[in-house]
Amino acid sequence: MKDANNHDYPIEFEDVYNRYYLTVYRYFMKRLGNKEVCEDLTSDVFYSCLKKYDTYDPSKAGIVTWIYTVANNKLKNYYRDRKMHVSIDDTEITGDLPDGTDMDRAVYLTQMKEYLTEALSMLPDRERTIVNLKYFSGLTSEEIAHQVDATAGNVRVILTRVCKKLAVYFDENGIKWAI
Repeated sequence: MKDANNHDYPIEFEDVYNRYYLTVYRYFMKRLGNKEVCEDLTSDVFYSCLKKYDTYDPSKAGIVTWIYTVANNKLKNYYRDRKMHVSIDDTEITGDLPDGTDMDRAVYLTQMKEYLTEALSMLPDRERTIVNLKYFSGLTSEEIAHQVDATAGNVRVILTRVCKKLAVYFDENGIKWAI
């Protein structure tokens, strides 16, 4: 496909939509779990991609990376727009929290999420995309391979290497990962 500026695009937008709709929907479902909200956000992602498809440059990023960037931004906007602000003065605590409660676990998991987010941000785009597809969208190695133009074996090798990189990162930073 070529646009008015003679840019070459590998596939028609309809094919992009058909190929990645379910993947993006799963991405949102893993994070939000609300069918209606996930459908709306997925539609918003593809509407935004359609409006900007003529600006997509395959030499800068793969189509999957581009779509996930849009999806991630939509998710951030969703969270930002729905933040609830409650004053600590308006919050009533009905009792003491004993050690080892869910509060301790929540704090720990929040810290681990921050460490993991930082570690993942240091990965190259392709590796980060594969990790997102595997662990956050729940795709199989075969499904990922189809989307990133690789073999299933290559996807498994990349995931193994990424896990080793993350283990080294955590070890070097003294982060103990245990739930």
